[in-house]
Amino acid sequence: MYLALGQVPVILGDVNENLKIMEDAIREVKTKTKEHIDLIAFPELFITGYNLKDNYNTVSEKIPSKGIAQEGMLSLSKKYNIAILTGIVERGKKSLFNSAIMIGPEGYIGHCRKQYLPNFGPFEEKTFFGEGNKSYIFKTSFGNIGVQICYDLFFPEISMKMAQKGADLIINLAASPTTSRPLFHRVLPARAIETTCYYGFVNNVGTQGNLVFAGESCVFDPRGKVMAEIEKFEQGTIVCQIPLENVEKYRNARPVLRDSMNKD
Repeated sequence: MYLALGQVPVILGDVNENLKIMEDAIREVKTKTKEHIDLIAFPELFITGYNLKDNYNTVSEKIPSKGIAQEGMLSLSKKYNIAILTGIVERGKKSLFNSAIMIGPEGYIGHCRKQYLPNFGPFEEKTFFGEGNKSYIFKTSFGNIGVQICYDLFFPEISMKMAQKGADLIINLAASPTTSRPLFHRVLPARAIETTCYYGFVNNVGTQGNLVFAGESCVFDPRGKVMAEIEKFEQGTIVCQIPLENVEKYRNARPVLRDSMNKD
């Protein structure tokens, strides 16, 4: 499969403008390869902006629905024949959720909610969001994709559950500011190795309120080797060919996943 990552800045609270930024990124990745790009992923809360705080409710949408963000994504997905994965504010029955949604040319594929909400340093997510409690696999024509959101990376059981459920590629959508970025890049290759999955990381870039995001989006193979990356503070996109057919070879050579499922 071919995976694209969009490391591009957003406008806080302006869904329509962010859809235009999303379209520009899709156009850009289309110029980088003649191959069909299966999926493009954008960062945590990309479609709305991350640092909205008291204004999250104004951009929230029920999922699935015909909300502005979802209808805009569907239109782009059809126009460019590509699946789109992005962060979004979900309006639940009793609270808002920091969620990720995947939409393809045929419509809604699935969504998931962030499970661990940071409430330290510059983060106040528990003030605004409810916690998710399930790990989902997005089963698509191009592969089984596990999706997690930012801080979820630091809880290894989430990644392992996704791998045990059949994920071949796990994508982390992040809003990791410059202060926490080094920690992510130490943990990411470890998660790839222990799950024997390909691992994608797509992070916000630019300034949102008092937060500065450095980006450094990247893709790792199941041995923790970097396959593609975008430089820090650089705005742009990458396209990476991910040979999912090689996952079984990696798992046969180093059966960490198999052994994790043989435990009583």
